[in-house]
Amino acid sequence: MKPVKLIPCLFALLLPQWGLAAPVSLEEAIRDALDHAPALQSAMAARNSAREDRLLGRAWLLPYVVTSGSWKSMQQDVVYDRPIALLPLANEMNMKQQKYGIKMYQPLFDVEKWSYYEQGKASEAMGEAAFRRSERQTMLAAAAAWLDVMRAHDRLNAARASEQAMTRLAEQAKASFDVGLEPVNTSLAAASRRDLASAQRIRAEQALEQSRAVLSSLLGHDADVAANATPQLVPLKMKPQQEWLQQVDHADQVQLAERSVDLAEAGKLKAIGAALPKVQFVAGWDREKSSSGTFGTGSHTQTGYFGVEMTMPLYAGGSTWAQQRKSEQEKIKAAADLDEAKRSTQLAIRQAWLQWQGTGYEMDAMKAALTSANAEQEAARAGFEVGLRTMTEVLDAEERLASARAGYADSVASQGMAALQLYAAVGELGERQVSEVQGWLTGSVH
Repeated sequence: MKPVKLIPCLFALLLPQWGLAAPVSLEEAIRDALDHAPALQSAMAARNSAREDRLLGRAWLLPYVVTSGSWKSMQQDVVYDRPIALLPLANEMNMKQQKYGIKMYQPLFDVEKWSYYEQGKASEAMGEAAFRRSERQTMLAAAAAWLDVMRAHDRLNAARASEQAMTRLAEQAKASFDVGLEPVNTSLAAASRRDLASAQRIRAEQALEQSRAVLSSLLGHDADVAANATPQLVPLKMKPQQEWLQQVDHADQVQLAERSVDLAEAGKLKAIGAALPKVQFVAGWDREKSSSGTFGTGSHTQTGYFGVEMTMPLYAGGSTWAQQRKSEQEKIKAAADLDEAKRSTQLAIRQAWLQWQGTGYEMDAMKAALTSANAEQEAARAGFEVGLRTMTEVLDAEERLASARAGYADSVASQGMAALQLYAAVGELGERQVSEVQGWLTGSVH
């Protein structure tokens, strides 16, 4: 291979790791995060485990069949206190005994076992609610990381544009100073603004690398974002705050609290059932065979039976009533936790809605500021060329334009994140809502 052909290969090997990362959309990022997140995989395993609790609880209500069997070989040495002449009894006996059978139990009335089934159903529902909450938390984390990368890209583009403009103006100010058209202070001010713009560009590059690292960690592979905050965007439209507050019962936190109440109810039922009679149907069949006996003969016995058994606890050291009092307090605690969950969820909904509203107003304001900054920058440049504006005014206009670009990018990312947080607050965040925000960013949904 010729040396000249090695240059592209070496350049490709020396490219930064992030330069090779493929851009992903918001929907793709969330999908990859859901497939990769260890916390979500743990929640999924816990959900699947909780599903078995309902089956375990149901098993207490179904027939219980057990079989048993035994085989024994026994040797007995007998010593008589006095000889018995009439009966020639043996002093040594060898016996082999076989016993086997099958027995079936079917609960007829057992409140305690019914409580196990209720606990299993509540545990299954709680596992599902916990998984959904973990899923939405993963989606929010991936969306926040994706929007941060988009924001960092726009801020870097603004910093680069500002650096290029400041460099050009610094060179122009120095050239004007060299021929005596500008004072030294103007040349120094332009050089200072250029150096500051370079520092801001470096800071923006580092922020972009950091945000990419976070996104790639969540997705499990190197990733980048190609989207940007276009000036044509308008704030997302949402329902009135009151309609969101009416969905408080669907929130993940409230769902978990309600399942805790169900568990407390089942615990109270179990405590009550421990003090009530228990009735069950019993049926079975046994066979016992002995190969030798006292008189050297064998025998076998076969028994079949069925009937109803009833047990009633009378005294258990006071534990039955103590357990009932404890379960009653646990139910009161679960009910109070449910009220607190509803209150905190209502607050979260109000805060998310106000955040969405505030970022919408901010977007409109930053869009107007960006339009004004563009017009000011163009006017300052044109005025400077004809001698009506000073170099300082042009530098100030360039700074304000860069600041407006960065501020608009921040407001767009914050608006998208506020919308997703509002959906998550009421337990509605899913593929449809993510697609809606993705369409809004691309300008296809308003």
